[in-house]
Amino acid sequence: MGNSKAILFATLFSLVSSPVSFARFDESCSPEPGIGRWLASLSKKKFNCAKFTQPDRQVFKPSSCDDTGGFGLTDEIQSRPELRAVFKGVSEEDLEKNPDLRNKALETKFTLTSNMNAATFEFPNGVKRTVFRGSYQAPEFFEGGILKQKPLEIDHKKACMKELVKDHGLAKIVNYDEIDWESAQRLTAAEKDFFLSMNPKAEYWMYNDHHKKADGSPDTFQYKFKYGKEKVFEQVASIVNEVAGDPNKPGSAYIHCYGGHHRTGVVWGVLQKCMGRDKDGKPMNVDDIVNEYKCHIGFESPEKPGGYHKDNEALIREFPCEKFWPKN
Repeated sequence: MGNSKAILFATLFSLVSSPVSFARFDESCSPEPGIGRWLASLSKKKFNCAKFTQPDRQVFKPSSCDDTGGFGLTDEIQSRPELRAVFKGVSEEDLEKNPDLRNKALETKFTLTSNMNAATFEFPNGVKRTVFRGSYQAPEFFEGGILKQKPLEIDHKKACMKELVKDHGLAKIVNYDEIDWESAQRLTAAEKDFFLSMNPKAEYWMYNDHHKKADGSPDTFQYKFKYGKEKVFEQVASIVNEVAGDPNKPGSAYIHCYGGHHRTGVVWGVLQKCMGRDKDGKPMNVDDIVNEYKCHIGFESPEKPGGYHKDNEALIREFPCEKFWPKN
């Protein structure tokens, strides 16, 4: 009997301490090996929009980070004290009648929410990198116009950035927002300073710093075919290659535009389509990828499309992955 107990104990110990194939996880999220890692994952929460795809390596939502941020405004205003204080008494009808007010409301919302998701991808240069997608993780909220207030500290974004750096090895932020907006300039400066103060060896990469027009002005990353389909394909490819980065520089990456909708929706969709694998190790289903894009954009139906843009979906579906994986 004693030998049986010893054998049982040894078997259980071996299972807990050895890797098993219950599921695959992002090591930065679940460091415990074997069954211990599997059990730990049960308490983790998936990102809101991750329900549409089943990635090969599941990345769970950091507890401090926000994964909301579609285009709906009224419910979001009512659910957040910061927004209620600013838009007290403002209805959806008011927002529809006043485009400037609506833009300010969207700008405010996108600054306070993050619209996050994450996955681990394998790039053509051999790098396996966890990538987080979202909007600005700036620790302060700046605004003019209808917001007559001093800069407001955003505690949950501070906490999220700290968690990403400390627990998920965040080493690079790739920002491809339109920096000609005054608010974007201030958010960029605040985010960059806070990120590099936490990790001085990290990299903050700006699309506009590396892509110029013939006259030397910044060449803004676009997401609509009216700017030329092939040009948009090349812009997306250059961003994906930057996310892959140097094989000798480990760590996760964070990509964003302003609200994590159109540009980030396109880049994220291409990453999933060309670099992602499902739980069976096969390329991700494009319909699932598009449904995830619609989730991030606040799409409910053709009558309630949120921020949906047909060119975004077409870009994801038509993007040629041969730009990264040339056919022999």
